[in-house]
Amino acid sequence: MIVAFLGSNLAIGLVLIVLVGWVAYRVRSALATTLRSAQPGWRLVARVAYAATAALLLWGTLAANWRKLISEALDINEQFHSERLVQEPIPTAILVVTLALLAVSLLTTAPLLARYVGGYPLQIALIVAAIAAFIPLFALRQRLDTALATIDVLPSLVSLEMAVTALFVAGDYLANVGLILVCYLGLLGLVAIPVTIVLDLRRDREPPPDPTQTDFFLRVHEAVVARRAVAAQQHRNE
Repeated sequence: MIVAFLGSNLAIGLVLIVLVGWVAYRVRSALATTLRSAQPGWRLVARVAYAATAALLLWGTLAANWRKLISEALDINEQFHSERLVQEPIPTAILVVTLALLAVSLLTTAPLLARYVGGYPLQIALIVAAIAAFIPLFALRQRLDTALATIDVLPSLVSLEMAVTALFVAGDYLANVGLILVCYLGLLGLVAIPVTIVLDLRRDREPPPDPTQTDFFLRVHEAVVARRAVAAQQHRNE
C-alpha cells in the first residue's frame, strides 16, 4: 500500500501543493498587494487567478493525472496507439475541466505577471527556459517513473537500501514537479506576451500608487521634519 502511494499521482500532487503553498507564503505580501488594488477590476482578476490556480492544483491532484497530462500533449501527433506514451488516456470530461481551469489560470495570472512582476524580457526568458529544460526533465522523469514502477517492496527501515530508495523517490518527485512547473511557467510566458501588448495599448499596465504606502511615507516624512525642527530649536536655545 505504501509503495503504491509513493508512485501515485496523489503523492506528486501533494508535493506540488506544498511547494506552491510555501512559495505563496513567502511572497504573501506581494500577493496581498494585488488583492487590495485601488481598481476593483484588478482585484477581481487577482481573486479569479488565485482561485483558478488553487482549483487546478486540487483537480490535477485528486481527479486528473499530472503524469498523463504532459505525456498526452506529446501524443497528439502519434497516429498509432502502440506508439503513444499514454495507453489509457484521461477521461474526456476530466481533461476538459482540467484544460478549462488551466486556461482561466493562465489568462488571469498573465496580466498580474505583466503588471506586478515583469514585462517582455521576463516573459521571453520564461519561454526560453521552459523550452531548454523540458526535454532533459521529461527524459529524467520517464526514467525515474519507469524505475519507480519496479519497486514492489520497501527495504528495511534502517538500512542503506532504504536511504537510497528515499533519495530515488525524492528525485522522482522533484523531476515530476519540476516538469509541471516548467510547463506552466512556459505557457504563462507565452500567454503573457499578447496580454502585455494589450495592456500597453490601453495604458493600463502600471498600477496606481498604493494609498497605504503613500500614507506610510508621508508619515515618515512628517516625523523627519518634526525631528529636524526640534533639533534646530534646541540648537538655537544653546
